[in-house]
Amino acid sequence: MPSISTHVLNSENGTHVAGLTVTLTHIEPDGAKKNIFSNKTDAGGRILESFDFLLKSNEIFEIEFKLSDIHMKKKGIYCRDIIFRVSFSSENEKFHIPIIVSQNGASTWWSGE
Repeated sequence: MPSISTHVLNSENGTHVAGLTVTLTHIEPDGAKKNIFSNKTDAGGRILESFDFLLKSNEIFEIEFKLSDIHMKKKGIYCRDIIFRVSFSSENEKFHIPIIVSQNGASTWWSGE
């Protein structure tokens, strides 16, 4: 069973980002989108979600970090949400996607097993 974990940190004040919505969506071969899970980060800024999904090949997913949950809209350009497209090729894959955010930018990396 594949799983995704994340840890979200605020680079402006060094705190964990609680209450941030993280959503995983499967992109079907015809382009249709199917919601797999949507959950909010806990008090420590973390989510760990396993999901039951029969992988047929390199399935494509989008993982969305809804920064608009935590940032007030400012005039001009601001980072509303961040979406990554990822691919799972094994039912036992575990992805960890930490992200450091502020109102003016973000930094991320990922690792898997």
